[in-house]
Amino acid sequence: MIDKLKLFVKSTRFKTALWYSLIFLILEIVIGSLIYFYLHSSLYKQLDLSLTKQCELIYHFVSEKNVDLYNFKPDSIYASPDELIYDLAFEAVALNPNNTFIEVRYKDKIIFQTENLRSYQVSLSDSSTERNVIKTFWDKKLSQHEIRASVLNENGYQIIAAFPVVLIKEALNSLTDLYVVILPLFLLISIAGGTFIAIKSLSRIDSIIEETKYITARNLEEKIKGDESDDEYGRLTRTMNEMISRIKKSMDYMNQFSISAAHELKTPLTILRGEIELALRSNINNSEYREVLQSNLDETIRLINIVDKLFLVSKTDHSLLRINKEKIELNSFISTTIDSMSKIALDKGVKLIFNYDEKLYIEIDKSLMNQVLYNLLDNAVKFSDKGEAITIQSGKRNSDKIFISITNKGEYIPPELQKKIFERFYRIESSRNRKTGGAGLGLAVVKSIVEMHGGQIEINSKQEGLTAFTIIL
Repeated sequence: MIDKLKLFVKSTRFKTALWYSLIFLILEIVIGSLIYFYLHSSLYKQLDLSLTKQCELIYHFVSEKNVDLYNFKPDSIYASPDELIYDLAFEAVALNPNNTFIEVRYKDKIIFQTENLRSYQVSLSDSSTERNVIKTFWDKKLSQHEIRASVLNENGYQIIAAFPVVLIKEALNSLTDLYVVILPLFLLISIAGGTFIAIKSLSRIDSIIEETKYITARNLEEKIKGDESDDEYGRLTRTMNEMISRIKKSMDYMNQFSISAAHELKTPLTILRGEIELALRSNINNSEYREVLQSNLDETIRLINIVDKLFLVSKTDHSLLRINKEKIELNSFISTTIDSMSKIALDKGVKLIFNYDEKLYIEIDKSLMNQVLYNLLDNAVKFSDKGEAITIQSGKRNSDKIFISITNKGEYIPPELQKKIFERFYRIESSRNRKTGGAGLGLAVVKSIVEMHGGQIEINSKQEGLTAFTIIL
C-alpha cells in the first residue's frame, strides 16, 4: 500500500493534479483579494461622495438665506439657529441615510448639531482650511467604530458630516467570512477537477505504455495505434513508431551482418580445416607439406583481411577511429599508390594511366586514404576486361573541391545495384565475382573513410561497361 502511494505521488497524474490545484488556489486568492480591495475602495468612495454632497447641500441651503447666524435673535418661529438650520437644510439632514453625525459651525461658533451630538463637539485632530477634506478618526464617546467625516470650509462656515464605517466593516467581514467558507470548497473542486483532467489527459499515455510492453524483438513490425492524430500524443506515437522502425532496421542489419560475417569467415576456415585434416591423414613429402602450408597461409591472410576490415568498419560505426591529417601533395601520393599496384595490374594484363594537370595540396590521413585508393584500384584491376586500361585522374571541381576518379572498363552496373554496392557484404552476383572472391567489405570501408574526411564518393556506370568511382574532397 505504501509503495503504491509512493508511486502515485511520483506519478505525472499527481503532479498535474497538484499543479492544477495550486494554480486554481492562487487564482482564487488573487480574485478574492481583488474583489475585497475593489469593494473596500468602492464603498469608501461612495460614503465619501455621500458625505461631501450632504455638506454641499447644507451649505447651499443655509448660505442662500443670508441670515446672520452668528448674532441670531430668537423670534416667534425659531428659538435658536439650530432650529432655523434644521428647517432650511431639512432635505439634506433628514433624508440622507448617512447622517449619523452633522455639525455646523460659523466663525468658530457651533450653530447646529444633530441630536446624537448634543452637549458634545466633534473633535478633529487636524484643523485643515481646505475647502473639502475627508478625515477618518476614532472617538469612543461617539461610536465604538472608526468614523469617516467630510469637512467643508466655505465663507466662515465649517460643515461636518460624519458616519461610522461599521456597515462597511460588516460588509467586508461578511465577504471575508463567506470567502473563508467557500475557499475550501473551491479547493476540493479544484483537486477533483485537476485529478479528472490528469486522468483523462494521460489515459492515452497508459494505452501507449500497454501497447509498448508487448513489442519485443520478435514483433518489431507492429505499430502503436494512435499516430494519426495531430496532437502531442499523436506526435509521441509517431516518434515511437519511427524509433521502433529504426530499431528493427538496425536489428535486421545486425542479423544480416552476423550471418554474412559468419559466412565469409566460414569458407577460409573450412578450407584450412580440410587441408590440415587431409595432411594429417596422408603420407606426403616435404614439397606437398609446403603446398599445404602455402595454401593455409593464403587462407589465413584472407581471414586477417576480413577481420581487419570488420574491425575498421566497427570502429567507424562507433566513432572510435581517429584520423591524423597532414598536408601533402596529392598527385605524388597517388603516384606512390599506383606504383605499388603496377605489378598486380601487369599480372592481370591491365595498364594503369594517371592523368593530372597541376599540383594539388590537401590535408588527409595518408594511411587511411592509401587504403581507400588501394581498395578502389584493386577492385578496378579485378573487374577490368583483360587488355584494357584503368584511368586515374585528379583535379579541381569548382574552387574548393578536389576529386580523384578511377575508371575501368568491365561489366555494367545497373542503377538499382549502384545504390547497394557500398553496403557491407554486398556483392554483385556475377561469374567474375565468384572467381575473384572478396568479402564485400572493401567499398563499405572506402565510403566510411571518405565520409570521415568530410567527403563523398560517387559511382557512374555506362552501358558500354565504363565504370567510374569518384572521390570528392
